[in-house]
Amino acid sequence: MSKKDRLKAQKAKQERIRRQAELEEKREKEDFEEGRKESRSVRKMKKQGGIKDEGVYYLILKLLMLAGYGYSVFFYGFITIIGIVGKYIEPTPPKWVLWAFVTGVIAMTAGLFLTFFKKYFIAFALCVGGMAAYLKGGSYLINKIKDYLATHTVEPDLMDMDKDYMLRFYPVIVIGVISLALLVITIIRLILIRKRKQLIKDSAPVKSIVED
Repeated sequence: MSKKDRLKAQKAKQERIRRQAELEEKREKEDFEEGRKESRSVRKMKKQGGIKDEGVYYLILKLLMLAGYGYSVFFYGFITIIGIVGKYIEPTPPKWVLWAFVTGVIAMTAGLFLTFFKKYFIAFALCVGGMAAYLKGGSYLINKIKDYLATHTVEPDLMDMDKDYMLRFYPVIVIGVISLALLVITIIRLILIRKRKQLIKDSAPVKSIVED
């Protein structure tokens, strides 16, 4: 092979190497741009998905919970406690009934407070425990009223007194149900957030050698 042919072959080889390098660089740029696009889509997903922000349904549920608390616990709960302490309720209920109402009111108050601070796990335990204690005391009074109505003649406007007390005490069930709903929704959101974070991590663009 002549010197001219060797130079020509060497030049062709260099050209092939150059083209191959250009092709690899082009592919790396395409991969990098694809990564940037994916990263932008992930950022958009984070912004629209509201990973940290709670939906408006959280606020609605909390307001419904607050309404049930204000009606049944704060108003009628305290009236009942005052009635038992002041011996306005006759016959005077046993002391455990008073403590059931006191425990229920305190526990549900703390649970409601923690709910607004997004401590749903502890709030659920307090709300359900307080609801159970509150209803225990309320059921005692309702049953006593039923027994009295069954054995005594009363004025027509007092014949439904047991139902009136049910309407006073039973709305606390709303507090327990909503607390449970908030807990379940929060658990589901935590699972989705964990999956979304993993997706974001997997979708993060790898640093390209083009930047070096």
